[in-house]
Amino acid sequence: MLIAKQMDVRSNIKKYFDLAYEGETVVIPRKESRNVVIISEDEYNRLRQAERIKAYGELIKKTLTKTSPTISIPGNVKKYNMEKLEVIRSLKDDWNGNGAEAFSSAFVDKVQNLISELIIQPEVFPTALGTIQLEFDNSRRDHMEIEIGESVDAEVFIVMFNGEEHIENIPADAESINTYVSQFYA
Repeated sequence: MLIAKQMDVRSNIKKYFDLAYEGETVVIPRKESRNVVIISEDEYNRLRQAERIKAYGELIKKTLTKTSPTISIPGNVKKYNMEKLEVIRSLKDDWNGNGAEAFSSAFVDKVQNLISELIIQPEVFPTALGTIQLEFDNSRRDHMEIEIGESVDAEVFIVMFNGEEHIENIPADAESINTYVSQFYA
């Protein structure tokens, strides 16, 4: 994090924009603690995605608590994921308040079948894009997301603890995902 005076930013705006683009967070202190932060679009998008995922998780958790008050955060993770997918199945159009469409029963069935065959259970989240995201975190503090959609391929996105990122498409079947997940945890 870099702290810069407002007048320095004004006279060297390109420099500070370039720093933000390269991953530096630039904080500009202002009177009455009305501070401003400059970050890259990538960082902004990551923050927004984390915000959405948290909101979706809270929505699912709240709905699960209403429909199954005895469910606690997972002792039996596979069962919990299946129940979560039932809640996702019940979501109506505009479930996120931003026009997201409801999920088809056939698609939720596809994901449930997939989840039932996974050797390591993920965190499961709906996305506004009509996909379901499976998330995994390993002991090295790497993070992996597998986005399942209607197509035959799934998109895998990995952020390593050191900041390296990797994106790849793999077949959206249990065998391929189990192989990829096993490698992620190895």
